[in-house]
Amino acid sequence: MTNLKKKQQNAERKRRQRANQAKRFGEHRLETVLCDREFQALEIIRVRRNPGREPYSRNDCISLLLLCELARLERQEARLGKCQHCGNTLPEGCQAAFKGEAVCWFTRDCRALNLTDVTGHARLEVE
Repeated sequence: MTNLKKKQQNAERKRRQRANQAKRFGEHRLETVLCDREFQALEIIRVRRNPGREPYSRNDCISLLLLCELARLERQEARLGKCQHCGNTLPEGCQAAFKGEAVCWFTRDCRALNLTDVTGHARLEVE
């Protein structure tokens, strides 16, 4: 067996294994690239968010951050109520049909759900 053929067989076996894990355990493999600052942030968070104990693994830390962020988003959305313009429940609302009109939630207020505070709209201090 050639070296190339063996590598191809190993790669195919690994693909099947990952597909099986996704199907059986709901696990999905994700590869990401972090800049130095993001990587340092991950290292700090995984240590300082578990003080006095073993740091979270990188995978656990990222998973927990995602779940915490989802819970925060759900709390924010629960407080939105209804759009004052169309009267529909937010964040679905009018699906941006009136975006651009001053009274439409999608014109400006929807930015409160943004992840970033670069625009000043994320209101990260509000939980």
